Order: sequence, then structure tokens, then C-alpha cells
Amino acid sequence: MHSLVYATKMCSLGKVTDAWREFMKEQITRARFYFNLAEDGASQIHKASHWPVWSSLLLYRKILDAIEDNDYDNLTKRAFVGRIEKPVTLPSAYSSSCIVTTFNLH
Repeated sequence: MHSLVYATKMCSLGKVTDAWREFMKEQITRARFYFNLAEDGASQIHKASHWPVWSSLLLYRKILDAIEDNDYDNLTKRAFVGRIEKPVTLPSAYSSSCIVTTFNLH
């Protein structure tokens, strides 16, 4: 809760401090954890959705990389995947979407 209050305050001030950077590092670590969990389920959804889901996973990971590249300044700098990098990522997403995995639910 404390970090949420702090984040709200820093966001409203538009200030990037060491504490903000630490907060963002924690949030990025948390997001990557959930992206990794999503990988496990991505191949279990309807086949027509595999490629779009994998594309989103890879592109959003690249946005997290861009936030890190911007020294965690997502208050005054835009983190994005460039126009050239997006289509270059799609073949990798497609190949990942073709891999079929199965869960052992026991």
C-alpha cells in the first residue's frame, strides 16, 4: 500500500527519483512474472488466438525493456516498440504460437 501511495505522489509530481526507480523495478519484475505465467496458458487457448496472444506477450516485454532503457522514467519519456521492431518480432511470435504444450493437471 505504501508503494502505491508513493507512486501516486511521484506520478502527480512527474519526478523520477531513486525510490521511483526501485518501485518501477519491482513492478517490472512482477509484470515479467505474470508474462511468464501467461506463456504456460497461451498454447492452451483456442488455436486461432495463439499468434495474437504470443505477439502481445513479446511486444509488451519489449515495452518493459524500453522502460528500463529509459532509466525507469515512464513519467516524462514514452516507452514503446518501434515501427521496424514490431514486424520483426511477429515471426518469432508466430513460431512460439505453433509450439503445442500440454499441462499435467494432476
